[in-house]
Amino acid sequence: MLNKLMAMTKAELKSTIQAIDATAVKGRALRRQLASIKKKEGGFTLLELLVVVAILAAIAGTATIMLQDTDRKGSAAAHVAMMDELSKGIQTFRVLNGGNYPDNFDSLLKNATNTLAGATGLAPLLSADLLGNLTLSTITAADVAALNSVGITTARVIDTTATPDGGTATDCATGAAIQALLASKVGNTTPQNIFRPVAANGCGFAANATLTAGDVAYVWASAGNLRVNAGAADKLVAFGVGPDSTLFNPSTIGALSNTPVYRHVANTEYNRFIVLWNVSTTGGQATFQAIVDGAGDTKDEELGEVDNVRRT
Repeated sequence: MLNKLMAMTKAELKSTIQAIDATAVKGRALRRQLASIKKKEGGFTLLELLVVVAILAAIAGTATIMLQDTDRKGSAAAHVAMMDELSKGIQTFRVLNGGNYPDNFDSLLKNATNTLAGATGLAPLLSADLLGNLTLSTITAADVAALNSVGITTARVIDTTATPDGGTATDCATGAAIQALLASKVGNTTPQNIFRPVAANGCGFAANATLTAGDVAYVWASAGNLRVNAGAADKLVAFGVGPDSTLFNPSTIGALSNTPVYRHVANTEYNRFIVLWNVSTTGGQATFQAIVDGAGDTKDEELGEVDNVRRT
């Protein structure tokens, strides 16, 4: 920056300094120095140029922070809209498909066989914030019946023995191994496609896993049930809203065209939204409870980030 200023003609330098917005300068002392330099008619000393460099750097730093904050708030606003659209889309899908909800969501689990029996978690591929809201549990025959009765019969599972695009046979073995694969950029595998088959740039099995009694599943921690308007004792089964769900199948009536991505996680973490299904209803049918984001936040909590009353 200093070299650029020193290379300018006197007229160019004066024009550059005059263009600096004093209101953007933090600190009374710097503003006074800027005002003094702006009034100067002759050439500028090295010390004065260094002051100008400091002022420009300070303004640039502030602008960067402001832009980063604006970007995160903009993402939060987009996330709120996505959560609304997913909620509406799921409810509309059911109306248009004979009372059945979309099927074949991401299980959020991995296994060496294409089943959720004995499946295990994917930390740290799932964000710590999300995992803080979930608990590994077993789904009972009644739970499966409740899900099946509304069309939810299968889920996507990560194949721990898969060889992903550009990778090796151990790259899908654990959540940490998958993160290392993503960070290496050796192939086309992406976090949003991680439950898809290898041929679709994921680590998932080629076929879908059928839900059965005794399967492992993530459930929403009951301490947070009130946050999603559920009863204190309600059991809420959690799945990821991935691209293999019938909610995004273009041949299905009522399907959505794009699978939304959640951006407030690391670039090597699972970045889809999460759907919660209430399997504790008295009618024996699971009901759609809520959409939460990839960090386990509700729509209202995400709105707090937009309104600047909650940290992004």
